[in-house]
Amino acid sequence: MKTKIINYFIGLLLAIYYCVYLQNTYLQLVVNKNDWHLGEWLINYQDGGFKRRGLLGSAFVFINELTGVHLANVVFVFLFIIYTLFFILLIKFLWQNKNTLLMISLLLLPTGLGMVLKDYTIIPKKEIIFFLFYLMYLLCLRSKMVIKDYVITLFILMALLIHEAAFFYLPFVSLAYFVKTNEPTVHKIKKIFFYQLLPATLAMFLLYQFGLNIKTDNTVLFLKDHGYLLKELKIYDYYESDFNVSEIYKTHLYGYVTYSISILLSTVTLFIYCRMNKIKISPVFLIIQIIFLIPLFVKGFDWGRWINIFFSLLTLFMIGEKQLVSNWKKDLIAVLLIIFNSFWKMMAFYQGFSSFTLLDVMIKKVYYFLYFNLFRG
Repeated sequence: MKTKIINYFIGLLLAIYYCVYLQNTYLQLVVNKNDWHLGEWLINYQDGGFKRRGLLGSAFVFINELTGVHLANVVFVFLFIIYTLFFILLIKFLWQNKNTLLMISLLLLPTGLGMVLKDYTIIPKKEIIFFLFYLMYLLCLRSKMVIKDYVITLFILMALLIHEAAFFYLPFVSLAYFVKTNEPTVHKIKKIFFYQLLPATLAMFLLYQFGLNIKTDNTVLFLKDHGYLLKELKIYDYYESDFNVSEIYKTHLYGYVTYSISILLSTVTLFIYCRMNKIKISPVFLIIQIIFLIPLFVKGFDWGRWINIFFSLLTLFMIGEKQLVSNWKKDLIAVLLIIFNSFWKMMAFYQGFSSFTLLDVMIKKVYYFLYFNLFRG
């Protein structure tokens, strides 16, 4: 009875997430035609040739030419389908578990899936495709469905052609395969190398060696001819001029330092969840994953986005792990985590941690000391 009630709360929470996703996506893409968000989805091959992130945009342009439907509406309908599929599968994934309140604390994590309630700017982004692909993979592994290795390769390549950031989260795919299959260890390592790492690395080489800038001489006119007038270049200008990221870091150094607070608090929540359910996450995986992420944090100044993808994928992986029976002690700890984590947030840009005044002051006093002594000393 208790599990059923918790599952209903989880269903309600995910329904809220779903509505927030749809509302903000409609607002940003259809109403505002936000050049950052909509522009990213419309990167294509037709306006100049092969480039990074152009796969879906090419499909959207083709549909626009075929039907005459505005590009913004085409993208929104696509995302409506993706969101619907993702949340239906996520509810199915969760309802197969004997969930406890600790699961709710995990789903509300401000750096993970719960960030959708704290910073709407992360919503109409391409990582939802990563989340959907990873969730589908986890569901297949749970059901013991036999998946051909070349199918995994195909999905990895698709993800890379949608957004090359998928490469930097590749260890999550390897972790799921390694943990949830019963093949010999050496055999699994060989498959991970030949069917995941090697083709992904070759694809990244081709993208960066032969791929064009996402903005070509024809981009603005091409999109205008297809009904979308760029008010500002935004994402196209960012990759054309390649912002001075180091200057952004210097200007907002303290804000970036505070991302460590959000990471620390999220890690504590995950540690408690794992400890209470006797779940072990391989330290080798964590080290490899952190190494993979370093280039993203060096070149991409939207650190909150990269952190969000990491904790969201880790949450999806955790959902597939067995939970232990709850008791009053676990429930009390879960309630405290839910309450505490509801009082702070992490933003996608510049602001790594913020909370209500008292908590913010208490935590940041320590960081002010470290900041001025280590970085300004």
